Amino acid sequence: MADGTYSPDGKFMWTGTEWIPAPPKSTPVEEQTPSNTLNLQDSVMSGDIIHNTVINNDTTAVTSAVIEALRQLGVLDQSNSAPTLELPLEEIKLPASFQVGDHVEYFSPTNARWLDRCKVVGINDDGTYRIDVPYENSIVQTKHAVVIGSAPGTIRPAKPPLKSGDRVLVDWKNYGTYYPGTISKEYDDHTFLISFDDGDVEDKVEWSRIELADVDSNEVQDFLLQQSSEVEELIKAFEIFDEEGKGTISAQKYYEILTQMGDSPLSENEVMEEFAALGISMNAEINYHDLAKYMVGPDERAQVKAEVVIRDAELRGGLLYGHAYAHPKLGEGPIQSSEIVSIHYDERATAHVETQNTLYVVGPTGWKEIPENHPFNDVNNQFYTVQGAGTTKCNGTYLPATEFDGVLSYINGDVLLLRWRMGNGDQWWYLADRNSLDRKRGDYYRVKSSADTPPRTGWISDDQTEGVGPYPTVGNTANQSLDSSFSAGQQIRVEWNGSWWDGLIREVKTSEEEGNLYHIHYVGFDSSWDEWVSSSRIKASE
Repeated sequence: MADGTYSPDGKFMWTGTEWIPAPPKSTPVEEQTPSNTLNLQDSVMSGDIIHNTVINNDTTAVTSAVIEALRQLGVLDQSNSAPTLELPLEEIKLPASFQVGDHVEYFSPTNARWLDRCKVVGINDDGTYRIDVPYENSIVQTKHAVVIGSAPGTIRPAKPPLKSGDRVLVDWKNYGTYYPGTISKEYDDHTFLISFDDGDVEDKVEWSRIELADVDSNEVQDFLLQQSSEVEELIKAFEIFDEEGKGTISAQKYYEILTQMGDSPLSENEVMEEFAALGISMNAEINYHDLAKYMVGPDERAQVKAEVVIRDAELRGGLLYGHAYAHPKLGEGPIQSSEIVSIHYDERATAHVETQNTLYVVGPTGWKEIPENHPFNDVNNQFYTVQGAGTTKCNGTYLPATEFDGVLSYINGDVLLLRWRMGNGDQWWYLADRNSLDRKRGDYYRVKSSADTPPRTGWISDDQTEGVGPYPTVGNTANQSLDSSFSAGQQIRVEWNGSWWDGLIREVKTSEEEGNLYHIHYVGFDSSWDEWVSSSRIKASE
């Protein structure tokens, strides 16, 4: 066998395609002792990493592979470094609600980034949203249950569109370090050609890596200066090992750094296995300028728990039960969680239920039985229940939305509960179709009142409105039961065996154990199918 390249400890040999145990030699390979020390890492490999791609000795490819390996190995622990830099960007404000047709951004858990050009196409009864998400090759996927937020699997308002000539900050190579530049070109696949201020160029940059900001502001310039200083400090440290000043260090030298330096160096076997999996030979070169830029990026690379949106949720014995829309392992269907670690509610009354491995999300009205500490049960909350309306789409729970006439409005699907000042100065509260606010028709009920909160009674319909009797009552959710929003003779939709069917309420009765129960007749079926059901299995007709 021809002589190969040996690892510094003499235990492995590079054959040209892979590392193999080195054959016995008459004299051991002399152990190399570095003349300089550099502490680049504090942690060791935390788990098995498998790579299926083999790269050549191209400096850029090798560097990217090493960075990705270090990212997964947890070698670049920054716990002892300076505090993470925070990019001074304008925070995107999350609205109380969206309506059908709104353009939004979706945080794809699979792609680990925000996707734009998404659109709200429907609103579910539990307060979650259906959105269309465009992917490559003109493929559009519908996400059937998402909530407003900033975590993977959520939606937020769409940012202003980007165009050629915009001055921007760009996450360079997705390493987490931002540099100023200008958009030079936009491609059909909605990626961009970026010309950086330092003369560098990056092509096919995803929209999610670009931030509109006041690049020339003092705040941004101070951030860039501090970031540049940290990068320069790391580069100078690497230059100790770059004796020829090429801007790179050899894989052999990097092997020495990883195995012989720092408080907790990696074992030789760990490094050789990683080099072998990446296809990196000992004579490869690594661009330490790129490596330094990655190392000063934000340390936000920890594995994010999977988020699962569920409906018909209930808490029993410290566990969460419900129907999952899309569980990453179980798909759609009933679930029983592991032990609950914590529960918190956001300002939209959306519940975030954390278990050991999963974060379950329950929409504002997605509970089969509302928990005791739910915001709806707080008498000081700003959630309202409308019930008893003959126009059944007006019944239900209303969440805070935007302001009208100087006070909050409230929303339930396509219906708004709002106050409006007439031209003569009179103020009225309305239940109205939010998609028809700019038209003469679309109001269902109204009541004359200048109160800052919606009146409980007094609602009417007349020649200016389209609602039908009986007339609704409005109250704080803590003081009213959602069960009473359905009445005998009402047309509804009934859940049976996972599907929704048209039905009629024949009779209503109250049970101390189960609350309101409804005797249901399925439209188009004989009376043998009639049954008593709880409110968790019925909803208003669409």
